[in-house]
Amino acid sequence: MALIEVCLALVVIVYLVYKWSTATFKTFEERKLYFEKPYPFVGNMASSALQTASFQKQITEFYERTRQHKLVGFFNMRIPMIQINDPELIKKICVKDFDHFPNHQLFISSNERLFNDMITVMRDQRWKHMRNTLTPVFTAAKMRNMFTLMNESFAECMQHLDGSSKTLPGRKGFEVDMKVLCNKLSNDIIATTAFGLKVNSYDNPKNEFYEIGQSLVFSRGLQFFKFMLSTLVPKIFSLLKLSIFDSAKVDYFARLVVEAMQYREKHNITRPDMIQLLMEAKNESEDNWTDDEIVAQCFIFFFAAFENNSNLICTTTFELLHSPDVQERLYEEIIETKNALNGASLTYDAVQKMTYMDMVISESLRKWTLAAATDRFCSKDYTLTDDDGTKLFDFKVGDRINIPICGLHCDDRYFPEPRKFDPDRFSEERKGDMVPYTYLPFGVGPRSCIGNRYALMQVKGMLFNLLLHYKIEASPRTIKDLWGSARGFNFTPRSGFWMHLVPRK
Repeated sequence: MALIEVCLALVVIVYLVYKWSTATFKTFEERKLYFEKPYPFVGNMASSALQTASFQKQITEFYERTRQHKLVGFFNMRIPMIQINDPELIKKICVKDFDHFPNHQLFISSNERLFNDMITVMRDQRWKHMRNTLTPVFTAAKMRNMFTLMNESFAECMQHLDGSSKTLPGRKGFEVDMKVLCNKLSNDIIATTAFGLKVNSYDNPKNEFYEIGQSLVFSRGLQFFKFMLSTLVPKIFSLLKLSIFDSAKVDYFARLVVEAMQYREKHNITRPDMIQLLMEAKNESEDNWTDDEIVAQCFIFFFAAFENNSNLICTTTFELLHSPDVQERLYEEIIETKNALNGASLTYDAVQKMTYMDMVISESLRKWTLAAATDRFCSKDYTLTDDDGTKLFDFKVGDRINIPICGLHCDDRYFPEPRKFDPDRFSEERKGDMVPYTYLPFGVGPRSCIGNRYALMQVKGMLFNLLLHYKIEASPRTIKDLWGSARGFNFTPRSGFWMHLVPRK
């Protein structure tokens, strides 16, 4: 009898959990919006949630199946979102009528120290004030000074490669996992530009900053699982006071910044890094920002810069080894730039003048979109209409909006032969043909990425130095199908980003 009661109880529990996992699935049926059938727990995100495909591949394939609809219902796990497939409607929601959709949705519970103080998570007036505070930090003049710090990290990276001994029999040069190399570069650049620390992850790969920083990246492994869990059951996550990140490791970074600010103020020390710029911005701002609110803006580099900047270098070099003509043309521009420097170090201004470099990276950002999607949160009821005034949809407060960036980037209506790597799409002659709001590598509208200058100068500086010294070729371990093999939030193959570097004479 007891066994029967236990079995019945389990059946009831399983039924209730199932009903809970599908409780939101009638949302779009009731609101008369087209949607694809979702699956319990994972919604329309089965492949990426189960780590059988990348987030980018999942979003792109969903977009391709539904692009004939200007708006479509999309289930991000259990969360119903209205996906905007039409560029003109994206402009309306993210720019023209921004005051109705000024915020991002909250993906992570409030238990995480620093996370909810990052500008990307802040909301309404608090976000606006922080954006105003940070805008002067990312000007060209400030980035110009910071580039000198990056140059030191580029030099250390090249020294490490010069001393590499992993040669292949019968072949000049050596094999390298570009992902490992660029992760170390990203780490060292973030350490020096954001935290005021000098580390060399090539000579000391087990340095504390690198190991703790790696544990805070949530695009894979245990961190990814906990992130998905917090998305699926945020209330339970908060109630049980669970956290995605180890609080001791978060405290380590907070302590680094606070102690550095205190030491600099006491000894009147200045350095052209993010801590210095944030200290100046804090002093000039009328807002009384707390230490945690300032520290959080340094902390964001691990979420917005660490993986993304590293992956952008990897995907670009991956394309260059498959496109020797593009690589040679870029190398010629690099030589011209080097000659124009007359023996001086590479500068921010010199990099900015490299038009073909910009075209190559722009095309890499299109084909291998780092941010698969962006989102908005409806703060005021809003009726969306077409250009002729026809009502399309009534948004309610609390509605979540999904902008499928990678889908737009791979749409052959906007980018013919989208899987072809063609930097000339971004030439002066052709980029005027681009449909507005179809190319959104750094987001869209007032909430677009504030640090795009920082990201681009790191990637351009590394590519300049790498191609100046080496020709990039395929190695026996170069991934054959990057699109199909990548998992999680980033285009990172599990087998590594292996390439062969041949020293130039």
